Amino acid sequence: MQPVTGSKAVKEYTCPGCGRAIAPATAHVVAWRADGVMGESADLAARRHWHSHCWNIS
Repeated sequence: MQPVTGSKAVKEYTCPGCGRAIAPATAHVVAWRADGVMGESADLAARRHWHSHCWNIS
């Protein structure tokens, strides 16, 4: 898990927690598995961007 500041958030993403958009310039969290069977590069490719609130309640 890695936090992303608003100044570093340049694209729009869809939060898997609520299904709503994370607008550019919105601070949020990026999460990925670190123990997948397909290896580290596959884990990073499958990372997801979450609203911080959605991540905290999941």
